[in-house]
Amino acid sequence: MNKIKTELEKLVNRFKADEFKYTSSSSSYQETEVRVEFIDPLFSLLGWQMDNSVGLPSAQRDVLREESHQTESTTKKPDYTFRIATVRKFFVEAKRPSVDICINKDSAFQVRSYGYTAGHRIAVLTNFRTLSIYDAQLEPKANDKADVGLLMTINYDSFISRFDDIIEVLGRDEVAAGAIEAKFKSTATGSIPANASFLNRINNWRVRIAQDLFSRYPNLTIEELTDFTQKIINRIIFIRMCEDRGIEGEYVLRNVANTKNIVELRTLFKRLDDRYNTGLFDVTKDRLQDTYEIDADIFIGIVDEVYTPNSPYSFGVLDADFLGQVYELFLGQQLAFRANGTVALEAKPAYVHREIVTTPQPLVDEVVRRVFHSKFTEIKLQGPLTMDSIKSLHVFDVAVGSSRFLLQAFDEMIEAVIRVLQAQGNNSLIYRVTDNNYKLAFTVKRDILSNCLFGCDIDYNAVEIARFSLMVRLLEDETKDTLPSAAQTKILPDLDNNIIHGNTVVNALNFQHTSGGVFDKTQPLNWTLTTLPIDFDIVVGNPPYVKTEEMLSENADEVAYYKKNYASARRQFDKYFVFIELAISKMKTEAWLGMVVPNKWITIESGEKLRGILSKHDLVSQIVDFGNEKLFEGKSAYVCLLILSKNGATDLHYRHVNDYQDFLTNPQDIGFNLSATFLKNSGSASWVFPTDKNEALVLNKLMLKSVPLSKLINVKNGIQTSANDVYLIDQYTVNGNYINFTKNGVNWSIESSITRPYINDSTRVVSYQSINADALMIFPYELSTSTGKPVAIEPKDMMLRFPNAMAYLNSNKARLLKRSVSPSPKAGVFYAYGRHQALEAVFLSPKIIYSVNQKGDKYGLDTFGVAYASGGTAGEVALTSPKNGYALEFFLGLLNQRAIEFFARKRGSPFGGGWYARGSAVVNDIPVPFLDIRGNVKDKAIHDAIVNDVKALLAVNQQIKTASGRSLQPLANSQKALLNSIESKFNVIWGFNNQVKNLVLPGE
Repeated sequence: MNKIKTELEKLVNRFKADEFKYTSSSSSYQETEVRVEFIDPLFSLLGWQMDNSVGLPSAQRDVLREESHQTESTTKKPDYTFRIATVRKFFVEAKRPSVDICINKDSAFQVRSYGYTAGHRIAVLTNFRTLSIYDAQLEPKANDKADVGLLMTINYDSFISRFDDIIEVLGRDEVAAGAIEAKFKSTATGSIPANASFLNRINNWRVRIAQDLFSRYPNLTIEELTDFTQKIINRIIFIRMCEDRGIEGEYVLRNVANTKNIVELRTLFKRLDDRYNTGLFDVTKDRLQDTYEIDADIFIGIVDEVYTPNSPYSFGVLDADFLGQVYELFLGQQLAFRANGTVALEAKPAYVHREIVTTPQPLVDEVVRRVFHSKFTEIKLQGPLTMDSIKSLHVFDVAVGSSRFLLQAFDEMIEAVIRVLQAQGNNSLIYRVTDNNYKLAFTVKRDILSNCLFGCDIDYNAVEIARFSLMVRLLEDETKDTLPSAAQTKILPDLDNNIIHGNTVVNALNFQHTSGGVFDKTQPLNWTLTTLPIDFDIVVGNPPYVKTEEMLSENADEVAYYKKNYASARRQFDKYFVFIELAISKMKTEAWLGMVVPNKWITIESGEKLRGILSKHDLVSQIVDFGNEKLFEGKSAYVCLLILSKNGATDLHYRHVNDYQDFLTNPQDIGFNLSATFLKNSGSASWVFPTDKNEALVLNKLMLKSVPLSKLINVKNGIQTSANDVYLIDQYTVNGNYINFTKNGVNWSIESSITRPYINDSTRVVSYQSINADALMIFPYELSTSTGKPVAIEPKDMMLRFPNAMAYLNSNKARLLKRSVSPSPKAGVFYAYGRHQALEAVFLSPKIIYSVNQKGDKYGLDTFGVAYASGGTAGEVALTSPKNGYALEFFLGLLNQRAIEFFARKRGSPFGGGWYARGSAVVNDIPVPFLDIRGNVKDKAIHDAIVNDVKALLAVNQQIKTASGRSLQPLANSQKALLNSIESKFNVIWGFNNQVKNLVLPGE
């Protein structure tokens, strides 16, 4: 640190020696000079690799510089982009020292606009004379003063004294560790992120344009209005991005719009169509050109919103990644007619049951990088990687959306070609930008885009957006000088044959409907008639996540098709299962797949067939499991990166991410290398992965000489009424043989003998504690005299024995009849529970009752016969009637061990806040040490010692509830000693020393 400060002092003194020369209003000292002589060295001292001396490709460089513009006045992109592992963290805009950035509001607006558009926390403005850090989350306005949003400003003569403040925020290692997010946790109240703000704007434009067209052309269908509206918006954005990149002149669109002359506008569109050939401006297909016109004032109003001072966005920074995130949300809504003749936005039917989320860009980047790295490595084993071998690859996105995965694939292929050409010394198709930073010739990029990238989506709007986004990416780094000459026309490829409309996972050739409403909703794809390749070298994407019940409510015919045509479509499967299976079928023999999908398939019962497919053919190469990390803001989707090799993976790597920040710092870590036979041995059973040698050792010891818990004790799910609002009584008084309570403002008194004690509040379930009910459940069942099993009480008996309860249930009859009841009850038994499951559990005691969603501290003991409910990942489950000589207390001790909690979390499903669900299927698989209790004296002694400790602990915990004062400490000491004794006895059985203590549990 002292050496760095010494170097900084030299830098400061050098500037100070010629300060007047640099800062004078008449100074000829330019921005380029201050960047090279002062700003670059300053950030080098902060740990940033400014010169890329290690020769990293552009995609992996710490710092990207903007050098494409010839003069400062035309710069529309930030001078520096600072990144950690490909993730942009902040921009730096440089100015001449003669510009007083403390008062220059235009400079402040410029850098804030860059940062705001990119969604950064901060933006940095400096001329070395002053270093200013701005809040980039605060929407900039053109008339803001220079100090609006200012978080920190430091003059150069204070750099040394305030060096700790600077490095705390802008140091490379500190930024990598999350310093910016930690220091600047939130922005001003009421501010809206740039992507949400931009989405709000374009949604507003959609409605305004559609309403205008519909008011004058009422025969237009909603589909035509949707397509026209989207095309107009895409045109505006495309032109503005070309303007801010110096490809088109400044204010081209605004100048034409202000003429209010439709002929001038059509002339502009015709010129752009001739020049770019995107299809976006095709006058031969566009009825907007010759039949329908948008009101000139509305058009001008919208155009004004994309220029300063009415726009906070920098269209030089607003790239295809940003548009992709915006359009992913855009696709969730559609235009619709209202009864009053207006046009409005509403959720698309296909998205009603789906969580509309944008995949975090680092996940997109990394899954695509990994799959290309794998493919390129495979090619190199057969010979050198060449430009032709790269350009021969066919890449397919199974659900292209806004094309963000293809955009990253495009970047990977461009970087690969650049590296190949550099290695060959072939500079005819690359050009140097700065230092070791090279760009690929436009014509080669165009060939890659048109020959290599393909996608499909059921949403027509998504297809249009994907094509548009890819065109934007193609032009992203281009300027007038790098594009073909103005005399050349049709310089962009036609992507109509690359990105197609249809349902990727439903083949029209074997779909039962060939026309009609179901056909239109399903949009089956006739693969033989498409322009897509028959198979692919790389498949990528983030397929839709839709549960079975939601698919059934949306399109039962499509679900039936899945079940008939996909092996993975079993039980309560999710839609992404069939996308994975379809993708595998479309892969060439040596192809690779990279997807972002939920991580539940790894362990849940319904993922059995999918796991079987993947394990049978050794397809899995890498899994990056994000556990319960909440990567989608406000959503509960927990995901993993899945990398498959069609040729069979020789290695399997698994990485569990406990902290997303760690992943961002080192995304390329492939994790733990497991045995090649791991998945063969696991087969279709749930996969419980270790993440390091210690975890592997613990899992191996747990499984050694063990028996699945389900073989030694009964695991019982709870009751399911499907109407707890009717059956549950949580506030009541006892009046002799009656229970008094109030429901919906009506007072009731029913027979107490028809109720059972019930756990309503799961917080009452605590490990090593006795469970007391906190509610009652109306239980219209009795034990059959012939079978001994619970059966519903006949209506006539209900009226005779429980008239008050029957009157109450009759008052709720309409509500109860609305339920789905399985199996169907006898006539008149409308009060049967929704599911005929676990009814006998209410009579059982003693039993262990545990909460499904927990952290390993909710395994209680019921000695009274308390009822409980189960449902999905909520409620409780019970363990009862142990076998083979095992005592219930032994299992209570077992379940509360850290090693078993480790297994349960690995096997269970993650939830936010470190909670992990462990339903009956999870607990069934818990490994129980095999003890021959009835035939081996030593085993019986071990078992009994644990049981005695657990009984003693239960007694101590009961005493603690009523103890006070000086009697508490001895009891607490006994409690701790017993817990340690139980733990040590289990560790002896398993053969553990400190391995369990050294574990970091998932979610910790």
